[in-house]
Amino acid sequence: MDKILNINAKFCFCAAFLLFLSFSATSQRLSASYLAYIDRYKELAIRHQQEFGIPASITLAQGLLESRAGRSYLAQRGNNHFGIKCHNWQGQRVEFDDTLRHTCYRQYGSAEDSFLDHARFLKGKRYSRLYSLKVTDYKGWAQGLKDCGYAEDPAYPQKLTALIEQYELHKFDSNQPSVAKHETLEPDENIGHSNAVAESPERTILRSADKIHKIHRKWRLHYVKAAEGDTFQSIASEFDIADEELLDYNDATADMEIPAGTYIFLEKKQLQCHSKKWHKVKPGETLWQIAQQNGIRLRSLLSLNHLRVDAHLEPGTKLALH
Repeated sequence: MDKILNINAKFCFCAAFLLFLSFSATSQRLSASYLAYIDRYKELAIRHQQEFGIPASITLAQGLLESRAGRSYLAQRGNNHFGIKCHNWQGQRVEFDDTLRHTCYRQYGSAEDSFLDHARFLKGKRYSRLYSLKVTDYKGWAQGLKDCGYAEDPAYPQKLTALIEQYELHKFDSNQPSVAKHETLEPDENIGHSNAVAESPERTILRSADKIHKIHRKWRLHYVKAAEGDTFQSIASEFDIADEELLDYNDATADMEIPAGTYIFLEKKQLQCHSKKWHKVKPGETLWQIAQQNGIRLRSLLSLNHLRVDAHLEPGTKLALH
């Protein structure tokens, strides 16, 4: 009997341990900055749901997506989390002026003011039919925002839904204590939202005023330098590039780790390097790293030097770049 109990105890311990590992792995996939943003603004989102009828999950997901969890330039510089443009705005402004465009956005005294203007924007006639949906129908709201013209990105509903489900934002839509009474919020026709605009690849790459990474240009190519913790998925999302495209541009796979300082190209690399003929191999360098350092496609580097991708590199070896 004691032996059976001992076996059962060991089984329960193993099951609990595996459950813990599973939970830990799931937690590690969640962004710390996203969790911090949710914790900071969840009560405001709940209050706006109770006051104005906008699902808290939708408010939070839009804030996360459009401000990159409060890390975008516009959010940090102007407390503007939803891309609200000036349009007869008499207050302070955040203006972007470059060779491609001039755009003016509202600068708020607090993020809460930005959230309130977001609510006013969604109370406009264009979005009136959304309020016939239940506040717990986040999928209906996500699709409805797209159908009403909130965003031109065809994947916008899926992006909102994915955020809501990954971070369980739908739990804020129901069973919450009452913190506010319903209020009538008059829409403001002067509020304009910055929708995504179809642009050429060149214009999209250079449209960087609200990006986290600084864009560099070398070898006729645009690239960023990876920061600690970056992934190809996070960089692709930041610059509105499909994951598969960014991976192809950089001869990479989705599970590759990116050392800080690595050049990540935002367009397809060249077949040869035009600035120098040779690269002298340093200790520990890989063929992929050398290709990234010189803006050349990996398969071109291999072909030019008659090498296999798993070739051993001796320090001091000279590799042809064109």
